[in-house]
Amino acid sequence: MKRTFLPALALLAAVPFRAPAADAAAPVVSATLQVQASSAQLEFVRGEPIVLEGKLSNAGTGPFIVDDYGPYLQNTVKVYLRDAGSGRLFDMVPGAPASLVDSLTVRPGETASFTVDLRRAYDLSRTGRYHAEVFVYRGNEAALSRVVSFSVVDGVELSASVRPLSRSQKRPLRFALLYIDRNKRQELFLRVTEPADPSRVVAFVSLGSVVRVAEPVIGFAPDDLVTVVQQISRDRFARTTIDFSGETPRIVERDDSLVSMASVQEDINTRLLMSRLAEAETSGAKKEKKGVFGDRSTRTPVKPEQKKYSGEILAPPAPQK
Repeated sequence: MKRTFLPALALLAAVPFRAPAADAAAPVVSATLQVQASSAQLEFVRGEPIVLEGKLSNAGTGPFIVDDYGPYLQNTVKVYLRDAGSGRLFDMVPGAPASLVDSLTVRPGETASFTVDLRRAYDLSRTGRYHAEVFVYRGNEAALSRVVSFSVVDGVELSASVRPLSRSQKRPLRFALLYIDRNKRQELFLRVTEPADPSRVVAFVSLGSVVRVAEPVIGFAPDDLVTVVQQISRDRFARTTIDFSGETPRIVERDDSLVSMASVQEDINTRLLMSRLAEAETSGAKKEKKGVFGDRSTRTPVKPEQKKYSGEILAPPAPQK
């Protein structure tokens, strides 16, 4: 007897989390497919690729194949997304692909990994907390993952510049440098938006870790080249050159070996000071070892009849005749 496919959010939402009826009239739980899903991050910056990682195990006797070839068109990988607070199911964007994985083959008894970019199916320009589940369909059968929770945040903006690009037909765009604390470090991003519509992200570039002692700087060059200089350690900086002339931004150069001259001079001064302190300690130890007369080249013997008085060595008065 076939089991009706009625997934729920497992206490994370009061509303049952099920695939829309338009996608499958009466889906049933697959007896041979098992899917797991996870997210590498708990927080994503608005505009950043939001990628879920999945694993599909096939316990059946035949392969599971996702392809654009006729016999496999009913095999798809979908993600259904809900608002974590209200449980409302989000609509997919127009033109979303039937499967978020274009090609996948899992042989009998094997497990294969795959990734899905949620931006291909959903508008994630709004900040908030989301719940997602991955559905893997084989015809009328489906496998369901556990709920994956994540948040979309705006990030902390450090600076912004409004400049036109040749590819945007001289239309001004807003270039904003921002960061978030993630994975026990601060990460820097460059987000490009329309000044008239800040929710529309035109381009997004991840620039890696940043140390916010010196604020990062953005510069503009001809041919739609943008350069960002950021501090990545106590004495090192990175310079990233990004080409915005194409449909998507492309990093054309990354130099992580830039050194701050102020840091170099500070290091030299610190080394010099430590060297002098070490010399002073060594010199002090030698003097202590030599004793009171350590600085004298020769020692003057004190005669028994001499005695000390008021810190000076005095000789007895000569006898009177």
